[in-house]
Amino acid sequence: MDNNDIKAVRAELEAKIAFLEAANDELDQALLNQHQRLERIEVIVSEMRNRLKEQAALIEHLGDSEDEPPPPHY
Repeated sequence: MDNNDIKAVRAELEAKIAFLEAANDELDQALLNQHQRLERIEVIVSEMRNRLKEQAALIEHLGDSEDEPPPPHY
């Protein structure tokens, strides 16, 4: 292997490393974006869960009305 071959192999390896570093940076950014979206979704789900609990409590209290007759006993 002469000096030109070594330079060509080195240039090829440097190009591959640069490509892999760029791809790694893109993957890191994509992972960060997904993590941030997941955190926002978790907040939304938590808020929805709390609202559903509040609605369930309101519905339960609607059934406590004294205007309704008790269910018949058979």
